[in-house]
Amino acid sequence: MKLNRSFNQRKALARTQLNALINNGQITTTEAKAKFIKPMVDRLITKAKVGSVHARRQLAATLASVPSANRLIDVIMPLFAQRKSGFTSLTKIKIRKGDATTISTLRFLAEIPLAKRDLASPDKPIVKTKTIKTNKPNKPNLSNKTNKSKK
Repeated sequence: MKLNRSFNQRKALARTQLNALINNGQITTTEAKAKFIKPMVDRLITKAKVGSVHARRQLAATLASVPSANRLIDVIMPLFAQRKSGFTSLTKIKIRKGDATTISTLRFLAEIPLAKRDLASPDKPIVKTKTIKTNKPNKPNLSNKTNKSKK
């Protein structure tokens, strides 16, 4: 399935969708993208069941996110320990008006607990504050002492 994208674009799309699914427990996207992501999720959970350091590193490389890989192994994988396959559910929601594309929800079958950052303040979005350094011009010396050069 190519999704009208190049290889690198499909890879980036898969990473972002997989990370969103792991962090949120469900994603709402087009049916084609959900069908594209679903087998990848099943493979990642099967890989996470191994639980070794090597598997953890492979997951981190695939997801390009160490926290997502750790969450997959430490939080999500134990919920599916007894299950051999069928970790996700794909549900059609509606048809988008603009282009008549079917919108679907891809979610885990087990109830996934919220991430720690979501538990801290579920009502408020996380906003990172950024300090901006400005280059202020040097202020003139207004003191009574004058700089006299020695000649």
